[in-house]
Amino acid sequence: MKNREIFLIFFLFISFKLNQTLIQSEYECTFNLLSKIGNVALEYTIDSNNRYDFCNLNKDDRHEALCDYGGDFLLGLSLYRNNKSTILSASDFNCFSSINTIMIYYGYKFEKGFLVGLSNTIPFFLSYSTDQSLIDLDNNIDNRKSILIDSLTINKLIIKKDINIYFSRLININYLEIECIPSKYQINYINDLINIKNFIDFKITSNNIPSMNNLNILSLFITLLPNFNLESFFNFSTFNNIKELYLYPSNQLDIFPFPLPLCDLVFNNSLEILEIKYQIDKPMDFIDLSGLGNLTTIEMPNVGFLFNVDGEFPFINMNPHYSVFTFSNGRINNFNFINSSVLTMENNGMSGTIPTDIGHMYFNVKGNQLAGEIDESWCGSIFDISDNLISGELPSCFKCHYLQPEVQSTLSGNRFKNFDPNNLEPCLDIELNLFYTQSTPRSILYLYGKNLGPFQSSLRIRDVENIGVMPIDPCNIFMFRKQYWVSGSTPKSINLTFPFLPQGPKTFEISAYNEFLPQVNNIIRYSDYFIISGKYFAYNQSVTNVLISNHSCIVLSSNFNEIQCYLLNSNEIIKSNQNITSFIQVMNVSSTFNFIVNQACNDNNCPIANCNKYGQYNLESGVCDCYSNEWRGYNCELKSLNCSNNDCSGNGNCNHIIGKCECNKNRIFSDCSGILCNDGNGCFNGGNCNFQTGICNCSSKWTESSGCITPKQSIDSQQLEKKGNYQLLTLQGWFGNIHNYLTILIDGKICDITSSDNQTIQCIPPNYNCSFIMSSSLKLSVSQNNFIWNGIYNPIFINGCNSNSNSNSNSNSNSNSDSNSNNSNSNNNSDSNNNNNNNNNNNNNNNNNNNNNNNNNNNNYNNNSYSSNNSSLSSNRNGDERNENSFKFVFLPILLSLILLVAFGIVFFKKFFANNNNNYCKLNNIETKMETKEDEYDQLNKFSNNVIKLNDLKG
Repeated sequence: MKNREIFLIFFLFISFKLNQTLIQSEYECTFNLLSKIGNVALEYTIDSNNRYDFCNLNKDDRHEALCDYGGDFLLGLSLYRNNKSTILSASDFNCFSSINTIMIYYGYKFEKGFLVGLSNTIPFFLSYSTDQSLIDLDNNIDNRKSILIDSLTINKLIIKKDINIYFSRLININYLEIECIPSKYQINYINDLINIKNFIDFKITSNNIPSMNNLNILSLFITLLPNFNLESFFNFSTFNNIKELYLYPSNQLDIFPFPLPLCDLVFNNSLEILEIKYQIDKPMDFIDLSGLGNLTTIEMPNVGFLFNVDGEFPFINMNPHYSVFTFSNGRINNFNFINSSVLTMENNGMSGTIPTDIGHMYFNVKGNQLAGEIDESWCGSIFDISDNLISGELPSCFKCHYLQPEVQSTLSGNRFKNFDPNNLEPCLDIELNLFYTQSTPRSILYLYGKNLGPFQSSLRIRDVENIGVMPIDPCNIFMFRKQYWVSGSTPKSINLTFPFLPQGPKTFEISAYNEFLPQVNNIIRYSDYFIISGKYFAYNQSVTNVLISNHSCIVLSSNFNEIQCYLLNSNEIIKSNQNITSFIQVMNVSSTFNFIVNQACNDNNCPIANCNKYGQYNLESGVCDCYSNEWRGYNCELKSLNCSNNDCSGNGNCNHIIGKCECNKNRIFSDCSGILCNDGNGCFNGGNCNFQTGICNCSSKWTESSGCITPKQSIDSQQLEKKGNYQLLTLQGWFGNIHNYLTILIDGKICDITSSDNQTIQCIPPNYNCSFIMSSSLKLSVSQNNFIWNGIYNPIFINGCNSNSNSNSNSNSNSNSDSNSNNSNSNNNSDSNNNNNNNNNNNNNNNNNNNNNNNNNNNNYNNNSYSSNNSSLSSNRNGDERNENSFKFVFLPILLSLILLVAFGIVFFKKFFANNNNNYCKLNNIETKMETKEDEYDQLNKFSNNVIKLNDLKG
């Protein structure tokens, strides 16, 4: 009962308001105005109050009055009737107290000063009258009163005399639009402002560019009339506080200069958008835009053939990035890529090359002579490159959807080598993946894959209503979810239709992989091909893995209900009637099942394929022999896969079934271009294989040719130590554990090896004098494993440098003996005497062989004595007095005896020499022997074998 009372009260209230008519003052004002322009009695009906119902449409829809909700006041008035005899005055409207909209159409005329005569502020005034009196605001009318209108729009004016419009009349206006039909007369806008005035929109048709001093304008639109005053272009220099500037011609064939004074605006000017739609005259030089640093948008859609500098792009010093840049229908020689989010440079006749990647920008260069290629990265972009010289291969994302009008219109008129628009190939490589995610408030399906289509209209969902489709990454990712006003969850499986495929519309049944496990119903085998039937499989073969008897079966094709895979040499893996364990994985879900393969398909029980007209059935193998490498599959129903390098670099063969190269021995990589190192065994000891050369990159310790197995020796230090009557050389460094043909040479002479390991080798070197070693640059070489290390023999002497080591007795040795004889050593004195006697005998050529031998023996004895005593002397070089006395009393008698013995020997020697004239050891023979180039080591051996006698060398 209570609800009924409320409803009744509400109904009575509404009925009362609807039946209420205009208040008397509003009614009289409306009646007078409408009676002035027409016949009210014929056009309006009488209401219940016996008054005309102005708040409803008139009979012939010629006028329209908008009243407030209660019908008390007139809010808006639209006058459509074409009554040229009627002259409207401001007083016709001043009687309305609440009117906010006045729209006057057709051929009404106005009393001069109409706009400034309106006494009430009018938010919106629109006129399509051609009467110029509406804007003929003579300076003497109402003492230059301003117009009380917020938004003033005047269209279709016909000017029959020159008219001046002062900006001071417009100070109450925020939105201004004055459009004139071109004539021989002019409208001159005169800036007489003293204070700052703000406009939101300022649209004028003018014969001149007015000064914009003291004006802040968000959007300024100027239509230039044919008899335009070009000198007024200077006023562009006053546009510092104009944010958006739009310059239009009244005729599309009109040509005007580029507004160069804009380039001289103050540095922090407000100009952000510049749009020029007239044809632009030829500039004198390149236009420097560096002064327009805030400019983000330049649009010049009809620049004309003149706007260039000797055929080159006319702008320099542009901003590094623009939001929008348009330069079209001109004539420039070369393509200048402009970094812009939206770039349009169509129909300019320009040559050049398109960029390889345009990212997510809008790129429109249709109607030019641009070359280049596009790749898969373009699939998610919006562009128009039609009617150019683009070549290369058309990506499959466009080939599959070329029949879609939006795709065809942006690509036609080019030279793609793998594409004939009159003979489209079927699209066989659409990849579909569906992922379901539960979210609040609505669950979402994500469709992702390959060749899904570049536009939202490229695909459709069937049998499910109110599903919204949103491209996230066109061609690759789409999002589906129910509209927000529809209850329920988004389905986990859908039927998806692609309406524009070359082979015709095709529908795919697909489910979310993360919600269903793959199910297998049947498996049929065609030789090495396996057809697996079931459901909840994937259209994307790259996310599908199949194992048959733990061997990978390469997936050739896959859809919701069927998988075709290829198992090479399956006869060696599967036996007849054998229970086979199989494994199928789709994304992150998998199933394992057992089966017995239907047949080997080489008898009458096997289904016979029709080979899809691209091959011939082979009864023996049970599969089709495809006519060419263009087709594959047991039924030749699949397009063959090309290898990354179809000739496999000449080092293998392309398997078109799986699209991979089968490389020759020791070849690697997908194109068989790589060479395996070390005969395929790889590189050891931390080495890396250089697959370009097939040679290991080893550390300094190993040889490359061995695969870093054989050590490469090096020496860090050398130590020479005297061990009794021989020397021991120790070499430290790196020698490894393989020592094939290990040889150490010092100056070409062998160093006898006594031990070797990874880091040390010891050997007995030639017994060279240490002084000779230090003063010479003897060559040291260590060879093993067909590698030679060369260096200088410069050992560290562990026992110190013993200069009297056994060596050839050259003049240096004699000098040392003479020098050391001053130390009062008796043996050295004897040695000196013997040497003197030998020298005398040699000078007289009276030597004989026997005496020479005796003297040589004595000399050797004395030299040995000298070496022993010299060592003692070295330890007592400070001159011990007791040793000196011992020398005098012990060795002096021995020395005198030796002198007598030598004198006796000389007499005997002369007598013997005189009797032996045929002695074989002549002086000239001795000289010959001295001239031989035998090294010290060889001569030392000859000394020990008495081949050359000591007395012979003394000569």
